[in-house]
Amino acid sequence: MGKEKLARPERIGTSFNDVASLYDEVRPGYPTEIIDTIVTLAELPSSGRILEIGCGTGQITLPFAVRGYTILALEPGDAMAALAARKCRPYPNVEIVTLGFEAWPTEPEAFDLVVSAQAFHWIQPEYGIAKSAEALKPGGSLALVWHLDVSHDTSFWKATQPIYDVFFPRTSAADTGWLLGAVGRYSEALRVSEVFADPGEMRRAWEKTYSGEDYLKLLNTFSDHRALSVTDRARFFGAIAETIDRAGGSVHRSYETVLLLARRR
Repeated sequence: MGKEKLARPERIGTSFNDVASLYDEVRPGYPTEIIDTIVTLAELPSSGRILEIGCGTGQITLPFAVRGYTILALEPGDAMAALAARKCRPYPNVEIVTLGFEAWPTEPEAFDLVVSAQAFHWIQPEYGIAKSAEALKPGGSLALVWHLDVSHDTSFWKATQPIYDVFFPRTSAADTGWLLGAVGRYSEALRVSEVFADPGEMRRAWEKTYSGEDYLKLLNTFSDHRALSVTDRARFFGAIAETIDRAGGSVHRSYETVLLLARRR
């Protein structure tokens, strides 16, 4: 299944930081189509400067770096930031700073684009949108990207539901769409914002089949799964592994990549 519940912000860097290499190996990246769409809709100039919030291991940083943009990327986890910096070393216009967005001293009206991929949901919508607006030049754009797992109707999802009911009883059944709900809150916050105009939403459907080993690695990068006790983690992952074996040894997932983009007034 793989459902990730909102955690306290101070735990985020540590929870992902502990598995930085694994995160980089198995978390899905971002296709050229998404990057091109952001560049086009934001009317990003070739000399544009980008602020990235929560760059992780640089999965969306690198595609922008390859295009020659100047990037300041914030990442609170030191291991994640170090891995992103190594990947972006060939691009001198990229600076990775080990710092969370909330602690970052804003550079007013300094950026053409603020982008955050699979990270902005850790930030309160009103605060994140307001601080992003402060950092943007007039006419600059905010682009928020998420991968949503929409595999709820698959037989494998249904087979793992009882396991999640045991180990995540408060979040298992009711919150399968928690990230979709979070995206909705940011979409609404942009719609009613007085500092952003012309909010738009784009979606791209895609699918991926994981080997059993890779799927277990993927689950190991989810903050709530890692928060289980050692004993419960062993039991949980053992039960999921048995379910994968019964399903033929692989797991097929359906995803949607969602892009929210709005321009600063």
